Amino acid sequence: MGFCGGCFKALLIFFNIIFWLSGAAILGVGVWMIVDKNINSYFDVLNVDTHDQYFKYAAYMLIAFGVFVFLVGFFGCCGAIRGSKCLLGLYIFCLVLVFAGEIAAGVISIIYKSEVEKKVDDTLKNSIKEKYSVSTTITEAWDVVQIQLDCCGGLSPEDYTGSKFAERNTTQLIPPSCCVLTNKNEAEEKPRSAIAKNATACMEKEADYYHEKGCKEGLIDWAKMHTAILIGVAMGIGAIQIFGLVIAICLCRQVDREEKY
Repeated sequence: MGFCGGCFKALLIFFNIIFWLSGAAILGVGVWMIVDKNINSYFDVLNVDTHDQYFKYAAYMLIAFGVFVFLVGFFGCCGAIRGSKCLLGLYIFCLVLVFAGEIAAGVISIIYKSEVEKKVDDTLKNSIKEKYSVSTTITEAWDVVQIQLDCCGGLSPEDYTGSKFAERNTTQLIPPSCCVLTNKNEAEEKPRSAIAKNATACMEKEADYYHEKGCKEGLIDWAKMHTAILIGVAMGIGAIQIFGLVIAICLCRQVDREEKY
């Protein structure tokens, strides 16, 4: 292979090393989203209803996507090293698929984001009223969120009025996770270990002893921050893919040109 072909080959191999690393990063994010207890708590609270698991599906899709990126990188390296038009063609096709998938995922994210924002008020309020103290998963999720964000209820502490929690706890207006705590750091990991600064004053909703704001704004800000990070990563990987696609096409044409002579 001539000088140009050798340069394209070296560039494509270098690109695929970066591409592999990006695949590892995507895979890592997907696994992190599944195993991290705090992340899962936010996901459980932000689900549109108890049957929606879109955030969990997104994590599994990231894992699958990361594995696929590894395979695509393998085709690219093999194609570059062997100078195989077949492997390079398959590599180009896979890159186009990945790029199209990223665009589709972005569109779905935008659509689902608007859907969540439309329903978030009712979702959070109903989650507190119907599921808190009934579902262990939802209860623990809300406790983690309320402790970390220094908030209480979805829209306000009044969400607990007339809730299943209130029916089961006639002497408590709000749960301990709504109180100002003396051991916040410990309670973030183990919500049941929460110790209120003044439990009696908190349960009677006296100012300065409980959190008066709802969790809605904090949850939306958290979602926006993590969405912005994912969008930035996706844009960076997309730019790398375009670069790799151009190199692969150039190398494929160079191989074809040299086979003719």
